[in-house]
Amino acid sequence: MKRYLLLGMGLFLALGMSGKAYSQGAIISAAGPVHRGMGGASTAAPISALGALYWNPATISGLEHSELEVGVDLLFTDHNVSSSVGPFGGSTDADPGTFPVPNFGWVHHLEDSPFTLGLGVNSVAGFKTSLPSDSTNPVLMPQPSGLGRISSEATFLQIAPVLSVILTDRLSVAAGPVITTAQVGLEPFVFDSANSNNTYSAGRATKYHWGGGFQAGMYYILNDAWHVGASYKSKAWMETFEFMGVDENGVARTLTTEIDLPTTVSLGLGFTGFDKWLFAADARFIDYENADGFGDRASYDATGKLNGLDWSSVFALALGAQRSINDRIYLRMGYTYNQNPIQNNESFFNLASPLIYEHMLSAGGSFKLNDKVSLNAGYSHYFENAVTGPIIQPGTGALAGSSVTNTMSADFLSFGILMRQ
Repeated sequence: MKRYLLLGMGLFLALGMSGKAYSQGAIISAAGPVHRGMGGASTAAPISALGALYWNPATISGLEHSELEVGVDLLFTDHNVSSSVGPFGGSTDADPGTFPVPNFGWVHHLEDSPFTLGLGVNSVAGFKTSLPSDSTNPVLMPQPSGLGRISSEATFLQIAPVLSVILTDRLSVAAGPVITTAQVGLEPFVFDSANSNNTYSAGRATKYHWGGGFQAGMYYILNDAWHVGASYKSKAWMETFEFMGVDENGVARTLTTEIDLPTTVSLGLGFTGFDKWLFAADARFIDYENADGFGDRASYDATGKLNGLDWSSVFALALGAQRSINDRIYLRMGYTYNQNPIQNNESFFNLASPLIYEHMLSAGGSFKLNDKVSLNAGYSHYFENAVTGPIIQPGTGALAGSSVTNTMSADFLSFGILMRQ
């Protein structure tokens, strides 16, 4: 198991160094191919290390074996921005590229003990897009007439050691700290004051920024068929983000903003009453409204600084099913619904963070090479969604006769390996 652990950590670190960010979420709904195939439902249905650790740490006590799981998601996005002012309008496609989202999960049952140790290292949130300056598209016209080129990338990685304990034959509880690190870049950087010529500098983070929080969970076996679970993940309180920028004369200036990840509360139900089947359902509340940066009001101050994105808190529903075909092959399907945190009148403020998906359909499967090793694959499609609102200018507000539309869809392809002790 030690050499598996070292191998998994090595693979994860290599992928983490090469990866950038991803443009859907902002909270990623699933971790790894097994969890993705279930649509992200796992709060009361532990079937793999990554899925058990991701939404409810107490479920690691319900895994049959000590496990190491490494997974990689590849994200493909289709983002388009169209805008108009009176009779003039245009449409521009983004080119964010394809990028990996790595995940690592380790679970170890202590021998002859009620305690189980776990460690999750996951890319949990982020966004990315790249829109060229476009003189035919009013919102993307060169500054100061428009915003010019829009480029964004954000990656939030969480390191979460947990301890789970079996209190009774039916009840397990768990808790642990959550360490978060993030890298963010944004052009134009609208979250600090404008330059004196009414243009905005690009902003590139000066370093990885760190923050912390905690999580706790409960897993209860009602009977042989029904399981329930609940978990609480606190806000990730991040240090102030600092960025390197320049003023209108090219002189260096420091830009700052506050960004926290939101509190998440999950409730889950699992059912194993039918032979060879597992069904899971999760309900989740994500409190964007009270997370710095995301929930702050989308308004400009006197210096031209945008105060926040004005996201709403949302509910999400995840449904998943697994069927064992034989001793080696497992098939999965899942569906996820997320309320859109971005309202139509906030479309302009979220050109760099167009995280507007609502419906996701997933499928996946596993093949056991032997009793110790399984190969896993999963796929998710985020159906196209769009939001439309006016162009908003500092000092003047909504521009009469204007419109800007964000349209987005995405696909995740996941693969990985799971090793049991």
